[in-house]
Amino acid sequence: MNPISATPSWNAATARSSPPTSSRSEPPALRAAAPSTIVKLSPQSLSASASGRPGLSWESTAQDGVSALMAANVGARSAAGRFSGLGAALLSQFRGEGGNVSQSVQMAPAAMPASPYGVAAAAPALHGLGNDKISLSISTKSGVEVTLSLDNTDDGLAVRMSSSADLSDAERSALAGLADGFQEAIDGMTQDPPSVRLQGLTQFDPAVLASVDLRATIKLASDPEATQSLAFHADGAQRKVSLSGPSGTASVSVDTGNLSGLGSPEQQARALASHLKQFDQAASRGRADAGLMTMFKEAFTGLNTNVGAAQTRGGVATGGKWELAAADHAALSGLADFSASVSQASTAINPMRPSEQDSFAYELSQSTSVGGPSRGERTVSQQQKSELNASFHTPSTPGAVLRLDHTEASQNYDYHQIKDAASSDVDLAYSDGHLVKATLNQSASQSARVLSYVMGKLVSDMVTPGQQSLQRDLLAALSPYLTGQTRLSDDQKDEQRQQSLSSLSEQVLLKSYP
Repeated sequence: MNPISATPSWNAATARSSPPTSSRSEPPALRAAAPSTIVKLSPQSLSASASGRPGLSWESTAQDGVSALMAANVGARSAAGRFSGLGAALLSQFRGEGGNVSQSVQMAPAAMPASPYGVAAAAPALHGLGNDKISLSISTKSGVEVTLSLDNTDDGLAVRMSSSADLSDAERSALAGLADGFQEAIDGMTQDPPSVRLQGLTQFDPAVLASVDLRATIKLASDPEATQSLAFHADGAQRKVSLSGPSGTASVSVDTGNLSGLGSPEQQARALASHLKQFDQAASRGRADAGLMTMFKEAFTGLNTNVGAAQTRGGVATGGKWELAAADHAALSGLADFSASVSQASTAINPMRPSEQDSFAYELSQSTSVGGPSRGERTVSQQQKSELNASFHTPSTPGAVLRLDHTEASQNYDYHQIKDAASSDVDLAYSDGHLVKATLNQSASQSARVLSYVMGKLVSDMVTPGQQSLQRDLLAALSPYLTGQTRLSDDQKDEQRQQSLSSLSEQVLLKSYP
């Protein structure tokens, strides 16, 4: 019996490609393959791998590495196992001569004899019919569209990849370079609980690829049945992602078209860490769903990571109306402009007062503007703001169990309503090349209202407000020379100024809970 070679079905039988690569370990059927030539698989080895489960019915008699990986995966019980390595394997085909792929495998009834390829009573048609669906669309700068899709059903698996035209070597290399990032996104969405891993897909070559779109819908192991969905888009002007599932929705959008206010990687990291801390504080104060907040934080981090990494930086970011000085950057957050929101699915857990919803909604944004008739007459402003609205029930006695039903005896509880808001505004103005205005205005307000009930009767309605504000003139902090330090050398003055600017860049960050 002739051996099965990993020869792609989209080329002639003599074409060769390297075996697919993946961040996960290869299945046993592939592990013995020569690393630089053709994967050799025999029908006997595949039949052995299928022993103990029903026979396999195939869409195509293609004898290639992707089909072999599908044969190894189809017996897995989870979407994570079914999709293991498949996304990377498909994109890795572009390292060789790979192109169009269309393959489905379905587990036949137990009575059918096991056969790895092409002896089914009818070819399965599983494309687009999966309980779990993942698709990736990539547009090149030359206008070629490349699409990939993966479908997982209860008893089968399907993959498809196609391009609208021939690809250049640079395009094939750029596509193959996304293999690990695509697989990381797949592995994240199919794990339990789902995780958002998008960093790898944001790192495409902008000189070759125009845009990347990922969509995923994954069936959750929950009762009642529910799905978690993700939609991601990235191009030269923006990155955005939206999430939707039983726990709620979230969205993040980052403006990558204007990076004039973008700071150094260290400044970006500080700002990102500060925002994540604010998220944790808001989640704790508003009793947010932990899983939803984790995905929100992952999405926010992923879209704000490696921003501007592909750009040539000469000490300042580019893309705005005027290049900014070091003092300008010190007064800004260092992040690209963004908007982000997360909203938990509201629930009415008290049947006697359905109007009392348990809810959580948090949103924040940043907007930067650089204007003026010339660089010497420029103006720079940045607005950061956040808002939290949440409500939840707690037992009136700490440590007690909250069980709200239609009886008065169950109606001993506190109902909390949280309303918080914060802002941080920076305004700079130059005249004849000199800084003439530099102000920082920050405010944070908190309001916690607690309605207390005993045997269903309102016994207390208490509001605890909080307000903090700061107005600061930054001219002295941003001036090129520090007064009273005449004995310092030029190097010492420069070091002291850098420390002052670094300290200022932390002070201007949004502080919802100072």
